[in-house]
Amino acid sequence: MNYLKKRVSQIGLILLALNSTSLLASSVSGGGMTLNINATKLADAFDWDFYPEKSSFYLEEYFDSNQATSGTRNELLSDHIVDGVEEISGIGRHFTVNGSSISGLNIANDFSFSANDLTGTASGKIGLGGAMRFIMNREFSVNAETGEERGNRTITGSYSLEYDAARINAATGHSGWVIVNHIDFKIAVFDLNNVNTLLLGDSLSLSGDLSLAEGFQHMHGQTGSIIGDFSFQTTVVPVPAAIWLFASGLAGLFVSGRTNKKVVV
Repeated sequence: MNYLKKRVSQIGLILLALNSTSLLASSVSGGGMTLNINATKLADAFDWDFYPEKSSFYLEEYFDSNQATSGTRNELLSDHIVDGVEEISGIGRHFTVNGSSISGLNIANDFSFSANDLTGTASGKIGLGGAMRFIMNREFSVNAETGEERGNRTITGSYSLEYDAARINAATGHSGWVIVNHIDFKIAVFDLNNVNTLLLGDSLSLSGDLSLAEGFQHMHGQTGSIIGDFSFQTTVVPVPAAIWLFASGLAGLFVSGRTNKKVVV
């Protein structure tokens, strides 16, 4: 009788674990982020004015996931998808969620979180494929003595979407979500402000305002300036930790059953 009670208790704990949402870990797969960069707001956040007829700072090139993956850092800094060096629209620029296996200038997706506490348990990075090249409205020059170039282009890419609670700021609207550049060095380039979060079933969506982060400070960018908005959507992939408890429990039952079997000689 005691043996039966023990087995029923073990099975009950296993079933409870399988139905416990607190034990459900999740990752994400597919989808992507769309940035809508307002040209006027972007220009207003910088003070370059070498060419009066041009914006002080503007988007010159956008590389989608495939183009960014196949290019090197130097190619992205000099190649032209759109002919010329004129300003292009920053509206609808899409960056796809990378997989866990990556190539080229990409960051792997190793993001995970607990199903019942997204921001409280978020860890890792959501890799985003794509890149953007911006122009500073200043003269391109070369130091005659050192040969050092004073360039006017900057490339950002190898992005990751991350959550960092230390970046939350109620005064500025910073949500803790941040887009990080990994080309040349790791630095935050865009903070996501006033974020609306929808985690429903197998879908995770974020939307809100896009602001400049510290990655643009050395280019005279005004950190915190709202330059547009964004939307992000991805599919949630459950990774139930409880399944390991289930497997462990079954193994325990099997071993226990064998241990308690009577052998008749």
